[in-house]
Amino acid sequence: MPSVLITGTSSGIGEACVRRFERAGWDVIATVRPGKEDADYGWGASVRVMPLDMASSGSVQALVARVLAEGGAPDVLVNNAGIVVFGPLEDVGMDRIEQQFRVNAFAQLELTRAFLPAMRERRSGTIVFISSLGGVMVFPFYGVYHASKHALEGFGEGLWHELRPFGVRVKLIEPGYVDTPIYDTFKDAKTIDETQPAYRPYVKSIVEFTNAITSRTTPDDAAEVVFRVATEPGDRLRYPMAAYAAFLVRWRRLLGDMSVMRYVNRVWMGNR
Repeated sequence: MPSVLITGTSSGIGEACVRRFERAGWDVIATVRPGKEDADYGWGASVRVMPLDMASSGSVQALVARVLAEGGAPDVLVNNAGIVVFGPLEDVGMDRIEQQFRVNAFAQLELTRAFLPAMRERRSGTIVFISSLGGVMVFPFYGVYHASKHALEGFGEGLWHELRPFGVRVKLIEPGYVDTPIYDTFKDAKTIDETQPAYRPYVKSIVEFTNAITSRTTPDDAAEVVFRVATEPGDRLRYPMAAYAAFLVRWRRLLGDMSVMRYVNRVWMGNR
Protein backbone atom coordinates (compact mmCIF):
# COMPACT_ATOMS: atom_id res chain seq x y z
CA MET A 1 0.00 0.00 0.00
CA PRO A 2 1.20 3.59 -0.59
CA SER A 3 2.98 5.51 2.13
CA VAL A 4 2.96 9.13 3.29
CA LEU A 5 5.03 11.10 5.79
CA ILE A 6 3.25 14.08 7.32
CA THR A 7 4.96 16.60 9.60
CA GLY A 8 3.26 18.56 12.36
CA THR A 9 0.42 16.15 13.10
CA SER A 10 -0.50 16.79 16.72
CA SER A 11 -3.25 19.24 15.72
CA GLY A 12 -4.83 21.20 12.89
CA ILE A 13 -4.32 20.33 9.24
CA GLY A 14 -1.62 17.77 9.99
CA GLU A 15 -3.79 15.77 12.37
CA ALA A 16 -6.69 15.83 9.92
CA CYS A 17 -4.38 14.69 7.11
CA VAL A 18 -3.31 11.67 9.13
CA ARG A 19 -6.93 10.62 9.54
CA ARG A 20 -7.69 11.22 5.85
CA PHE A 21 -4.76 9.18 4.53
CA GLU A 22 -5.34 6.48 7.14
CA ARG A 23 -8.98 6.21 6.09
CA ALA A 24 -7.84 5.70 2.49
CA GLY A 25 -5.67 2.74 3.50
CA TRP A 26 -2.26 4.38 3.40
CA ASP A 27 0.72 3.63 5.61
CA VAL A 28 1.23 6.89 7.50
CA ILE A 29 4.26 8.25 9.30
CA ALA A 30 3.06 11.08 11.54
CA THR A 31 5.65 13.34 13.14
CA VAL A 32 5.11 15.21 16.40
CA ARG A 33 7.37 17.20 18.66
CA PRO A 34 9.67 15.08 20.85
CA GLY A 35 7.91 14.01 24.04
CA LYS A 36 4.49 13.85 22.38
CA GLU A 37 4.97 10.62 20.46
CA ASP A 38 3.44 8.46 23.21
CA ALA A 39 0.18 10.40 23.42
CA ASP A 40 -3.05 8.67 22.43
CA TYR A 41 -4.10 10.22 19.13
CA GLY A 42 -6.67 7.55 18.36
CA TRP A 43 -4.97 6.45 15.16
CA GLY A 44 -4.81 2.84 14.02
CA ALA A 45 -2.01 0.37 13.43
CA SER A 46 -1.20 1.77 9.98
CA VAL A 47 0.02 5.02 11.58
CA ARG A 48 3.54 5.20 12.99
CA VAL A 49 4.21 8.21 15.21
CA MET A 50 7.79 9.52 15.20
CA PRO A 51 9.40 12.46 16.99
CA LEU A 52 10.65 15.43 14.98
CA ASP A 53 11.92 18.79 16.16
CA MET A 54 11.88 21.04 13.10
CA ALA A 55 14.19 23.49 14.86
CA SER A 56 16.93 20.85 15.13
CA SER A 57 18.93 19.65 12.13
CA GLY A 58 19.99 16.61 14.12
CA SER A 59 16.37 15.66 14.71
CA VAL A 60 15.59 15.94 10.99
CA GLN A 61 18.54 13.74 10.08
CA ALA A 62 17.63 11.16 12.72
CA LEU A 63 14.08 10.93 11.38
CA VAL A 64 15.28 10.53 7.80
CA ALA A 65 17.73 7.79 8.74
CA ARG A 66 15.01 5.88 10.59
CA VAL A 67 12.44 6.19 7.79
CA LEU A 68 14.88 5.11 5.09
CA ALA A 69 16.05 2.15 7.19
CA GLU A 70 12.53 0.98 8.01
CA GLY A 71 10.92 1.21 4.57
CA GLY A 72 12.55 3.72 2.26
CA ALA A 73 11.36 7.11 1.10
CA PRO A 74 7.59 7.65 1.33
CA ASP A 75 5.48 7.90 -1.80
CA VAL A 76 4.20 11.28 -0.58
CA LEU A 77 5.88 13.80 1.71
CA VAL A 78 3.56 16.42 3.24
CA ASN A 79 5.61 19.27 4.69
CA ASN A 80 2.99 20.69 7.01
CA ALA A 81 4.71 21.69 10.26
CA GLY A 82 5.10 25.41 10.85
CA ILE A 83 4.97 28.26 13.33
CA VAL A 84 3.83 31.90 13.16
CA VAL A 85 5.89 34.87 14.29
CA PHE A 86 3.59 37.90 14.39
CA GLY A 87 4.34 41.52 15.12
CA PRO A 88 6.16 44.62 13.87
CA LEU A 89 9.55 43.76 12.42
CA GLU A 90 11.05 46.34 14.74
CA ASP A 91 9.83 44.34 17.74
CA VAL A 92 10.86 40.88 16.52
CA GLY A 93 14.28 39.68 17.67
CA MET A 94 16.69 38.05 15.25
CA ASP A 95 16.50 34.82 17.21
CA ARG A 96 12.76 34.58 16.49
CA ILE A 97 13.27 35.48 12.83
CA GLU A 98 15.89 32.75 12.48
CA GLN A 99 13.58 30.26 14.21
CA GLN A 100 10.76 31.23 11.85
CA PHE A 101 12.85 30.49 8.77
CA ARG A 102 14.40 27.39 10.30
CA VAL A 103 11.05 25.74 11.01
CA ASN A 104 9.01 27.02 8.07
CA ALA A 105 11.59 26.81 5.30
CA PHE A 106 15.03 25.40 6.02
CA ALA A 107 13.94 22.28 7.92
CA GLN A 108 11.36 21.47 5.25
CA LEU A 109 14.03 21.74 2.57
CA GLU A 110 16.44 19.65 4.63
CA LEU A 111 13.82 16.94 5.04
CA THR A 112 12.87 17.06 1.37
CA ARG A 113 16.47 16.97 0.11
CA ALA A 114 17.19 13.88 2.18
CA PHE A 115 14.46 11.91 0.36
CA LEU A 116 15.17 13.24 -3.14
CA PRO A 117 17.81 10.67 -4.19
CA ALA A 118 15.48 7.74 -3.52
CA MET A 119 12.49 9.45 -5.19
CA ARG A 120 14.56 10.48 -8.18
CA GLU A 121 16.05 7.02 -8.65
CA ARG A 122 12.71 5.26 -8.51
CA ARG A 123 11.26 8.08 -10.70
CA SER A 124 8.18 8.64 -8.57
CA GLY A 125 6.97 10.57 -5.57
CA THR A 126 5.03 13.67 -4.59
CA ILE A 127 6.29 16.49 -2.39
CA VAL A 128 3.60 18.70 -0.88
CA PHE A 129 4.46 21.97 0.83
CA ILE A 130 1.75 23.57 2.97
CA SER A 131 2.56 27.16 2.12
CA SER A 132 0.09 30.00 2.75
CA LEU A 133 -1.89 32.74 1.12
CA GLY A 134 0.93 34.72 2.71
CA GLY A 135 3.29 33.06 0.27
CA VAL A 136 1.86 35.18 -2.54
CA MET A 137 0.85 38.37 -0.68
CA VAL A 138 1.80 40.01 2.62
CA PHE A 139 -0.33 41.55 5.38
CA PRO A 140 0.88 44.03 8.02
CA PHE A 141 2.78 42.51 10.96
CA TYR A 142 2.92 39.10 9.27
CA GLY A 143 6.08 40.11 7.40
CA VAL A 144 8.40 37.57 9.03
CA TYR A 145 5.93 34.69 8.73
CA HIS A 146 4.94 35.54 5.18
CA ALA A 147 8.57 36.01 4.15
CA SER A 148 9.25 32.42 5.27
CA LYS A 149 6.34 31.26 3.11
CA HIS A 150 7.62 33.30 0.16
CA ALA A 151 10.90 31.41 0.57
CA LEU A 152 9.01 28.12 0.54
CA GLU A 153 7.23 29.17 -2.65
CA GLY A 154 10.58 29.87 -4.30
CA PHE A 155 12.07 26.57 -3.20
CA GLY A 156 8.97 24.72 -4.36
CA GLU A 157 8.91 26.30 -7.81
CA GLY A 158 12.61 25.60 -8.25
CA LEU A 159 12.10 21.96 -7.30
CA TRP A 160 9.17 21.71 -9.72
CA HIS A 161 11.59 22.43 -12.56
CA GLU A 162 14.40 20.24 -11.26
CA LEU A 163 12.34 17.15 -10.48
CA ARG A 164 9.91 17.12 -13.40
CA PRO A 165 12.27 15.10 -15.66
CA PHE A 166 12.39 12.39 -13.00
CA GLY A 167 8.66 11.92 -12.48
CA VAL A 168 8.64 13.53 -9.01
CA ARG A 169 5.79 16.01 -8.57
CA VAL A 170 5.90 19.14 -6.41
CA LYS A 171 2.78 20.83 -5.01
CA LEU A 172 2.35 24.13 -3.15
CA ILE A 173 -0.90 24.40 -1.20
CA GLU A 174 -1.72 27.97 -0.15
CA PRO A 175 -4.31 28.01 2.66
CA GLY A 176 -6.28 31.05 3.66
CA TYR A 177 -8.09 30.94 6.99
CA VAL A 178 -8.23 27.41 8.37
CA ASP A 179 -9.60 26.96 11.90
CA THR A 180 -6.45 25.69 13.60
CA PRO A 181 -4.53 26.46 16.83
CA ILE A 182 -2.13 28.60 14.79
CA TYR A 183 -4.49 31.54 15.40
CA ASP A 184 -4.53 31.12 19.18
CA THR A 185 -2.01 33.93 19.58
CA PHE A 186 -4.69 36.40 18.49
CA LYS A 187 -6.99 35.38 21.33
CA ASP A 188 -4.50 36.65 23.90
CA ALA A 189 -4.53 40.36 24.75
CA LYS A 190 -0.81 40.03 25.48
CA THR A 191 -0.23 40.10 21.72
CA ILE A 192 -1.36 43.72 21.75
CA ASP A 193 0.03 44.68 25.17
CA GLU A 194 3.55 43.53 24.28
CA THR A 195 3.63 45.65 21.12
CA GLN A 196 5.38 48.98 21.49
CA PRO A 197 2.97 51.95 21.69
CA ALA A 198 3.77 53.35 18.24
CA TYR A 199 2.41 50.23 16.53
CA ARG A 200 -0.18 49.17 19.10
CA PRO A 201 -3.32 50.70 17.47
CA TYR A 202 -2.53 49.02 14.16
CA VAL A 203 -1.77 45.64 15.72
CA LYS A 204 -5.01 45.93 17.70
CA SER A 205 -6.89 46.52 14.43
CA ILE A 206 -5.55 43.43 12.69
CA VAL A 207 -5.94 41.24 15.80
CA GLU A 208 -9.58 42.27 16.16
CA PHE A 209 -10.17 41.70 12.45
CA THR A 210 -8.64 38.21 12.63
CA ASN A 211 -10.68 37.26 15.69
CA ALA A 212 -13.88 38.45 13.98
CA ILE A 213 -13.45 36.12 11.01
CA THR A 214 -16.10 33.41 11.28
CA SER A 215 -15.86 31.88 7.80
CA ARG A 216 -12.93 29.52 8.29
CA THR A 217 -12.29 26.24 6.56
CA THR A 218 -12.23 23.22 8.85
CA PRO A 219 -9.06 21.11 9.15
CA ASP A 220 -11.01 18.13 7.77
CA ASP A 221 -11.97 20.05 4.64
CA ALA A 222 -8.39 21.23 4.27
CA ALA A 223 -7.14 17.65 4.62
CA GLU A 224 -9.51 16.57 1.86
CA VAL A 225 -7.84 19.09 -0.45
CA VAL A 226 -4.37 17.94 0.59
CA PHE A 227 -5.30 14.32 -0.13
CA ARG A 228 -6.73 15.20 -3.53
CA VAL A 229 -3.72 17.29 -4.50
CA ALA A 230 -1.28 14.63 -3.31
CA THR A 231 -2.96 11.87 -5.29
CA GLU A 232 -4.07 13.56 -8.50
CA PRO A 233 -2.01 13.25 -11.68
CA GLY A 234 -0.73 16.28 -13.54
CA ASP A 235 1.92 18.91 -13.05
CA ARG A 236 -0.03 21.80 -11.53
CA LEU A 237 2.10 23.52 -8.87
CA ARG A 238 -0.03 26.00 -6.89
CA TYR A 239 -3.37 25.43 -5.15
CA PRO A 240 -4.99 28.33 -3.24
CA MET A 241 -7.15 26.67 -0.60
CA ALA A 242 -9.68 27.50 2.10
CA ALA A 243 -11.64 30.58 3.03
CA TYR A 244 -10.79 33.68 0.99
CA ALA A 245 -7.54 32.35 -0.52
CA ALA A 246 -8.62 31.77 -4.11
CA PHE A 247 -10.64 35.00 -4.15
CA LEU A 248 -7.77 37.11 -2.83
CA VAL A 249 -5.29 35.61 -5.28
CA ARG A 250 -7.64 36.42 -8.20
CA TRP A 251 -8.36 39.87 -6.77
CA ARG A 252 -4.66 40.71 -6.59
CA ARG A 253 -4.04 39.39 -10.10
CA LEU A 254 -6.95 41.40 -11.50
CA LEU A 255 -6.31 44.73 -9.73
CA GLY A 256 -2.53 44.59 -9.53
CA ASP A 257 -0.14 44.45 -6.60
CA MET A 258 -0.11 48.12 -5.67
CA SER A 259 -3.88 48.59 -5.72
CA VAL A 260 -4.37 45.69 -3.34
CA MET A 261 -1.46 46.77 -1.13
CA ARG A 262 -2.90 50.28 -0.81
CA TYR A 263 -6.33 48.88 0.07
CA VAL A 264 -4.91 46.54 2.73
CA ASN A 265 -2.84 49.36 4.15
CA ARG A 266 -5.87 51.65 4.30
CA VAL A 267 -7.93 49.03 6.11
CA TRP A 268 -5.38 48.20 8.82
CA MET A 269 -3.00 51.15 8.92
CA GLY A 270 -5.45 53.96 8.13
CA ASN A 271 -3.39 55.49 5.32
CA ARG A 272 -5.04 56.83 2.19
